[in-house]
Amino acid sequence: MNRLKISVFTDPMMGLSYESEPFFRKLETHFGDRIEVQPIMSGLVRNVYDFVNPSDLAVSEDYAIERYLPRLAAIYNAEQAISGMPIAMEKLDLFSTERTSSIPLNLAYKAVQRIVPDKAEAFLYRLRFATIAEVRPTTKLDELARVAEQVGVNQADFLTAYHTPETEAALAEDFRRREQLRLFSLPAYLFEYKGQAVLAKGVLDDKALFELVEKITNGELKPQPLEATTENVRKLFERHPLINLIELRYAFDLSDKNTVLKRGKPLLENGEIRRIDMASGVFFEAV
Repeated sequence: MNRLKISVFTDPMMGLSYESEPFFRKLETHFGDRIEVQPIMSGLVRNVYDFVNPSDLAVSEDYAIERYLPRLAAIYNAEQAISGMPIAMEKLDLFSTERTSSIPLNLAYKAVQRIVPDKAEAFLYRLRFATIAEVRPTTKLDELARVAEQVGVNQADFLTAYHTPETEAALAEDFRRREQLRLFSLPAYLFEYKGQAVLAKGVLDDKALFELVEKITNGELKPQPLEATTENVRKLFERHPLINLIELRYAFDLSDKNTVLKRGKPLLENGEIRRIDMASGVFFEAV
């Protein structure tokens, strides 16, 4: 069976990728195992001082970051309009004079991918959730270890892997792939099928993703909608133990919030999942 591979060049801190989660849930449910999605860590913020106002930096590094964080929060909040995934940034503490890069998040993903590859997808999602939805300071190592534990990765094993040369080398290889393709903006996507490759840049919604799938496969891969039965919803939670209401709507082509809640009600009532209400949205988590 020929599979379409999509390499997604991203960073765990990226609101644009977090907002794209519903589009990829739809891709999963409509194409199944005919499509493989592989995140490529790309280091969005190598040095936060490259993003601050130079005049603020002339005052002090502390002042520059203090002024930058509200601007970054405003960017995040504006990105909620992409799909509606909840973002309500207040008191953002992602960077400081001691935490000047998003590289730790990238390295953490590669560490989990190396030692427990079947947990990598859940870890990346949970890390985005912690960074953007919960507004936690995930550039701190103890926060990264906490997220690893949440997805079933032993903290000691995670910390050991985080500090190994092998993990650093794996991250360097991801960075090399980004540089090889001369990607100066994120996210970006490399579609590969039967020896062909198509590079796309910027946010791709579900329509754009489906059009690219049709283009590169010459229509060989056709979407097959998945009915929102209790069993199919349960299977989605097996792969994605934490998921937003909007992702469920996209995954099963449901019309509105109430329809999603109706489909999830049996799992809620028998205690298989729990509801998490946040400032601007609803998540569900497998129990």
